[in-house]
This record gives sequence, C-alpha cells and structure tokens, in this order.
Amino acid sequence: MNLLVTIVLVGSLAPHFKDSAELVRMRNALLLQPEPAMYEWTPANVPEGFAVEPAEPIPLYADIVTRHGLRVEGDDWATALKIGQHLLVDGRRGGGAIQSDLADTYARITEQGEGYCGDFADSFTGLATTAGIFSRPWAFSFDGFGGRGHIFNEIWDSQNARWIMIDVFNNFYVTDTSGRPLSAMAFRDALMRHQSDVKFAPVKPTARRAFTHDEKALEFYRRGLPEWYMWWGNNVFEYDRAPLVRMLGETHRALEQLGGVAAGVHPRIRVLETSDNLPQRETMTELRVRLLAIVVLSLVTLICLCAWLLMRRRHASGIPA
Repeated sequence: MNLLVTIVLVGSLAPHFKDSAELVRMRNALLLQPEPAMYEWTPANVPEGFAVEPAEPIPLYADIVTRHGLRVEGDDWATALKIGQHLLVDGRRGGGAIQSDLADTYARITEQGEGYCGDFADSFTGLATTAGIFSRPWAFSFDGFGGRGHIFNEIWDSQNARWIMIDVFNNFYVTDTSGRPLSAMAFRDALMRHQSDVKFAPVKPTARRAFTHDEKALEFYRRGLPEWYMWWGNNVFEYDRAPLVRMLGETHRALEQLGGVAAGVHPRIRVLETSDNLPQRETMTELRVRLLAIVVLSLVTLICLCAWLLMRRRHASGIPA
C-alpha cells in the first residue's frame, strides 16, 4: 500500500520535472519555512535559525582578499564596493550559470566573464565574509517561487549602523536623490509607492550594466515585488566544504543541493509575506507536504522491504524468526 501511494505521489510531481525552473521550485518547497522573513535585525541580534557562517574562509578567498587589498579598514561600504568591482569584468560578459564550488565559480567569473546572479551572490558573500563584512541574500521570483527570478546581496554597514543593497550581477546599487545608498527594503518601499526619485549607481562604471535605462531596471524589480524572500543563511563556506555536497556535486547540481539539504547545511527560505503572495505560499506549502510525504513513505517502504528480505533469508537458512 505504501509503495502504491508513493508511486501516485511521485507521479503527481511529473510536471515539476519538465525543466530546471520546476526543479528549483521543488527545492525551494523543501527549504520553505513557515515563519515569515524578518529584516529589522542586525548582525548583533541575528534571528534564531539564520545560518551564520561558522567555517573559516577557504584559503583561495583569504588570499584574494589579501592580495587584491579588498578590505578597506574602517569602511564596510567601501569594502563591499571593492569586492563588487573585483568580481565585475570590464566589457561584455558571456556564458550561463556556473553552479559549481566557490573556487571554480570565482575563477570563471573573473577570468571568463561567466556566471548568473546566484554565482555572483555566492562569491560576493564569501569574499565579504572573508573581509569581515556581514552579508545576507535577498531574492525574488516571477513564477510562484520557482527558478525564474533574481538574487542579490545586502551588507551591514557597521560604521553607519544600516543595511545597504548591492546587486553585483546587474552592476548597480540604489541611492536616494542625495546619493545615500538604500537598503533592500527602502528600495522595495520606493518601488511599491512607484517613486521615481531613486537613482541607480554603477558598482563599477567601466563594466557592463545589465540595464541601459533605469526604467528597465525599475520594471524588472517591480515585476518581482509580490514574491520577495530571504535565504535564511550566509554559510557559503560551510556548504561548500560539506562532504555530501562535494561528493554529489560531481554528479548533478540538483543532487548536490539535495545533499546540502540532507546534511543540514543548505540555507532555508523565508518569504516576505504579503496578501499578494498568499496563493503562491499556499501552493508551495502543499508541494512541500507532498515532497515530505514521499520521503517518509519511501523510508517506510524501504524499512519494510529490508525487514521482509531479512525474514526470507532467515527462513531460507532455517533460522527462527
């Protein structure tokens, strides 16, 4: 009976295997937490469950920060800008998602101009952590918390006690009319009010900008307003070093991430709850229940099968049960 139910549940997931964006949706459903995203906190009072990086930086990242002088003493925002500028290649960038370990990701970003937003966000987080800057990742989607969306960083400026948004992949940060850099939520509030007085400043003026016109950038971010969420952790080094992640990473990206979930090192997801995203949240919760039911039933079925095989072996050997 368990096997039949499991087969039916797995069959119900068939539409989610049709492309990579749907695989991401299943991953996100597994990582979804019932608690809403919180943002009015600081590195001094990190909320429970947020996976703060516990590991030392990998040697390559420590060497990069030192060799390139990426740490600006006494100025966290200047440090963040230097890191962003270091990651941005002058001229046109090409290539798709890297989705590899931190060392390979960094090399392909800086030497070949490759990488998608997630690759830039991970490398930025690793370099910022190495340089002593606290970073947290924000994201949004266009397809009900699936794989079509965007991710960017926000750093804590300890000198001025405030968060500042930086979108390295798209090569900009946002300021008010006075030139003061804005936090992610201040930018989001401006988008919600349809304010046009925010300004986009390049992280690196000589590098390609993703949006030639500010109106296009505003349109892009406004489309994602109903589906903002926060990755509940910045532990990129812990994830990168996890044995199960490294082993499965040699096979397939989806398996690698499942390994991260199983090992407990993959950051969770918390949605910025609004009335606009209630249907999407309910759909994701239902998908999460189905996925967890498949996991539980598969384990029960496996245990029952092992017990049955053991009983048959004992019976064949004449050993009393």
